Amino acid sequence: MKYNIKNIFFYLCTSFFILFSTACKKEINKVVQTENTFKNDSLLNSFFNDLTNKGMFNGAVAIKKDGKLIFKKGYGVANFQLKTPFTPSTAMEVASVSKQFTAAAIQILAQQNKLDINEYAYKYLGNNFPYHQITIQHLLTHTSGLKDYEAYFKKEWDTTTIAYNQDILNYFTESKPPLESTPGEKYHYSNSGFVLLAVIVKKVSGKTLDIFLEEYLFQLAQMNNSSFWERDNIWTAKNYAPGYMLNPKTCSFDKPELLKGKKYYTFLSGRYGSGRLSTSVNDLLKWDSILHTPNFLNEKSKALAFTPHPPSKDPSDYGYGWHITDTTAKNKTIYHTGSWAGNKSYIKRFINTKSVIIILNNTHSPYMVPIREEVDKYVTEGKTLNVPSLKGDDVLEKEICNLSTENIKSWFENNKHLIWDKNDLSKLKEFYIMNNETEKSEIIRLLLNLI
Repeated sequence: MKYNIKNIFFYLCTSFFILFSTACKKEINKVVQTENTFKNDSLLNSFFNDLTNKGMFNGAVAIKKDGKLIFKKGYGVANFQLKTPFTPSTAMEVASVSKQFTAAAIQILAQQNKLDINEYAYKYLGNNFPYHQITIQHLLTHTSGLKDYEAYFKKEWDTTTIAYNQDILNYFTESKPPLESTPGEKYHYSNSGFVLLAVIVKKVSGKTLDIFLEEYLFQLAQMNNSSFWERDNIWTAKNYAPGYMLNPKTCSFDKPELLKGKKYYTFLSGRYGSGRLSTSVNDLLKWDSILHTPNFLNEKSKALAFTPHPPSKDPSDYGYGWHITDTTAKNKTIYHTGSWAGNKSYIKRFINTKSVIIILNNTHSPYMVPIREEVDKYVTEGKTLNVPSLKGDDVLEKEICNLSTENIKSWFENNKHLIWDKNDLSKLKEFYIMNNETEKSEIIRLLLNLI
């Protein structure tokens, strides 16, 4: 039998695919078996029920402790128009949590010897890319010094046209905005860097980031709720949770892009890399399980991803798509958050204990930080779960349509127990002024005198 290079290459690729697919399926089967036998933690269930009943949470949660699933449940409504329930399999755009997947795609290409993370980015983006000092590692670690593209596009872009990755690359190659700092010297959180990483994935693999991840991860890992949706399609999609924000005119949850000054949620919805991935807590559990194996990212790649890479003149806890809060071998802890168009997401992994906390919310909740802090302490320290106090400005924003300058004083007397912050109220007042809600801004002016 004759062998040639094509035969050998095909055999190796096929063998790798089969081995990877088999290993992933075994890992997913473990997750499924665990899910079929576990019982939800009653204290966590009571905590999230209270949060939901008070309008502080709407989403889904999944938690493992010491490698065992102790909690997985959805709360509230996913799509407010269709009245569908939010479940653990409900997909939601996770914003910057997407960055860990973009970084992983780059690392897979590095494992395949198709790119060098220490190489200059222009060698993949083209000689016209003007910042020849920037490396792929600078892009991965937010140390490139690139300006964030959003400010320019919000001001200059045609709001009727969707901006894609190539448009953002063109902005840098044609406008050549000055860098915030010399590459490798300072930390500047950069959505621009991760958009360019997605461009590099396409340049090297010939596949856009969505197709690359679908072929190399989502299909093999049975992450069936993970994909990149066109924004126009999310409002009628089944088993999907679009993000919502309060409409100042109606005091009800509405499409964010319908609010004044928020059209960019539509025209910036075409880019990959910095955000836009939609996934569910079910799929993020599978992702966590896979990261505990060498089946997708090998041990060398994970060591690089889960280690901070600070620049020469700045501190930083950022690895490749992850923040690392504890770098010790005994307690290594990594996390990322996401916030975009009403959605807020959180994944925190305690690598040594194989614990993980995943929280998704689609109603622009201002309580996500205290919620995740309570859950963190409960899982890691066994501390009591305390429902955060309601914020006065949040309650007011939801009820102000039923208030007036005549009854605001009595309403405040009934709500003195809430947490009131004059700075937050002043910001809300300016928000109403911007939206020509004169009476509502006057209500807040009177309220500020009462506090």
